[in-house]
Amino acid sequence: MSLLLALGVLVSGFLHLQSLPSSWLPLYPAARLRGEHVLTCPLEANNISWTFPRKTCVKDATKQKTLHLHRLDHHCTGFYNCTNAQNSSHKYSGYLLIDEGPLMFSCILDSYTSSVLRCTLAEEIFGPSLVRMKSNSSKMDQDWKIIEVPQGGHERLLFDIPLPGFCPFEEQVDPIHVYMEFMSKSEYMSGHRTFYLRDVVLPRAPEKVSVTREQIIWSNPSWTHQLSYFPLVFELWVNYRNNTNVTRTTEEQNHNVKDVCTFSVRCRDLYNPSSWSSWTPPLDIPVCRETTIS
Repeated sequence: MSLLLALGVLVSGFLHLQSLPSSWLPLYPAARLRGEHVLTCPLEANNISWTFPRKTCVKDATKQKTLHLHRLDHHCTGFYNCTNAQNSSHKYSGYLLIDEGPLMFSCILDSYTSSVLRCTLAEEIFGPSLVRMKSNSSKMDQDWKIIEVPQGGHERLLFDIPLPGFCPFEEQVDPIHVYMEFMSKSEYMSGHRTFYLRDVVLPRAPEKVSVTREQIIWSNPSWTHQLSYFPLVFELWVNYRNNTNVTRTTEEQNHNVKDVCTFSVRCRDLYNPSSWSSWTPPLDIPVCRETTIS
């Protein structure tokens, strides 16, 4: 695969990044581990000189516009520069990274009227590194949002992405596209997801789970505002005194407490089979534990 190198900034004498910059590198060709790659210099000159991090990564080192790389590993990452041999001020560079494959992430909305998309990486990211994300559709094209993970840091990153111009009451004809990229001093990963917002609505867990003399009761999750409301179905997990576990769904917000020892509940959209919320913390019924079966 051939990649055209465009104009970049080179700090003379450094072929590897001494520290990760706070902004995204302008040029970052990515190559497969143990694979081959071809770089092409765009300079209008016949006598081209190349500099690179390690000679063993270069298949041939002729003074041509193309540089063939092979047996690539993390030692091959760094700046690759081509220079006009007659005019050294004409210089182009790019920073080669190893492509570590797809970057997995998921996105949710907590209601149909939410104007913020919450996206979470599937795995922890270790620093120093940069992660950036953006979304677009036929109605919007956002700038990249960048998060810097410092040296020694490791976290499961969460991005809150606003959806400007989002109207909750109109039918969504075109899907949302979300892009995410990861960059360290030697590695690169990228991911892309396409979805309709109605398919990623994930309500918060039910709230105020409590027990009265005869019933266990709960309420809907908190909504951002009244118009956020949408009908819910609840899934109950019940552990009874005879040590049996029962799971069932209901549209009610109460359950008979008789013989119940432990109780938990979660919810989702009643009409659209989207994802379930998280379970509420298990509620232990003290009366059950204090009473033995005769």
